[in-house]
Amino acid sequence: MNSRKKAAMKLSTLTPEAKKTKAQSIKDSMQASVNFTNPPLPYVDVQTLIDDFGASITQANSNGATSEDTRNMHEQEKLLVSAFNMLKMHVEFVANNSLDPEAVILSAGMLVAVNGGANAVAELTLDAGGSGTVVIRVPRGPGEKAFVFEISTDGVSYSRLRSSTLTKVTISGYTAGTTIYIRYFAITKDGDGVVSASKSVMVV
Repeated sequence: MNSRKKAAMKLSTLTPEAKKTKAQSIKDSMQASVNFTNPPLPYVDVQTLIDDFGASITQANSNGATSEDTRNMHEQEKLLVSAFNMLKMHVEFVANNSLDPEAVILSAGMLVAVNGGANAVAELTLDAGGSGTVVIRVPRGPGEKAFVFEISTDGVSYSRLRSSTLTKVTISGYTAGTTIYIRYFAITKDGDGVVSASKSVMVV
């Protein structure tokens, strides 16, 4: 039996401007595809999020911009990423109930994540499992013996969540509709590794 295919957007490493451009590309691809005629968020609402984020970027980069403008841009960014994480889950659901999951994922303007096993992933991956749970998966590099996971509710201040020797952990007890941010670093015989870029997910 084939393992489930995962989609990747790679938004976390992009600048705000590039993130907006990528989000627009994904939205346009999904709307043009026959595979996604009933998305969890109406396309008009997705476009509004993209437009609002774009306007906030312009304002934050304008002459005379204030710290409040920058803060607003980051708030709009969080809303956009949360919405697109929801769209990614929908794309994966549709794809894995089709005859050609990879083609369906690509038709959404997303990438197919490369799996090296049942739980293997190419990058930090967060999946809202329902009932307040979130499944965290990370890739294991050479010499990486354990992982330390950190959590944030605002994407700025992080606290230690847990450490584990496993590449897949499940956390629970979170309120539906809450957005949480996760990052991690690996532990090797030489000490702590570099902290990863953070990813966000909306709890369901």
